[in-house]
Amino acid sequence: MRDLALSSSDEARFSEQMKASYRKVYNMAFRLAGNRADAEDLTQDAFYRAYRSYKDYEGDRPFENWIFRIVTRLFLDLLRSRRRRVKTVSYDNPLNTKSPEDTLYFDVPDVAPDPEEILLNDSLSENLQLVLSSLSAEQRMLITLADVENLPYSEIAEILNRPVGTIRSRLHRTHKLLRQRLESLQEKSQAEKVVKPSRLRHVTAF
Repeated sequence: MRDLALSSSDEARFSEQMKASYRKVYNMAFRLAGNRADAEDLTQDAFYRAYRSYKDYEGDRPFENWIFRIVTRLFLDLLRSRRRRVKTVSYDNPLNTKSPEDTLYFDVPDVAPDPEEILLNDSLSENLQLVLSSLSAEQRMLITLADVENLPYSEIAEILNRPVGTIRSRLHRTHKLLRQRLESLQEKSQAEKVVKPSRLRHVTAF
């Protein structure tokens, strides 16, 4: 069995790099997963795997890029496993139980953002965050890697095991969709700003 123990110098270096990059890794995991629980699991798993394979880490590339690749691959594994397990049902349908007298229903969780998530999302405009949340997991991942983490196309292609041309074309389509949805939200916001004052004037006229 391979010896995974690190030397004291590698242990200290890994600890420093983990502390310096932890918040960025968590932020990225949250952008990808869209919720705190998955982001925490992805972050912990990523650093655990990074520690186990730290002897293979090549110091000629930034540690953050290396750990980002691990997070992204873990997220892709998570998506694949959930696709295999997911079965679409209605929230109104009862769950099957062994006893015909027992009837169970889904309890829909509260998905409202907590203070930590609000703080994390504060760097993005409200409209942009809404649009990002509306994208598919794959589209959100591309935007996160290219536009939030500013990774080059070649690095993204290596992470996702896709040709650079494929990454470029998919990002182009995703950027176009992002602009369309942002423009739609902005037009809606402008329309609401115009309507609200007129309603107020109508009320005060009485």
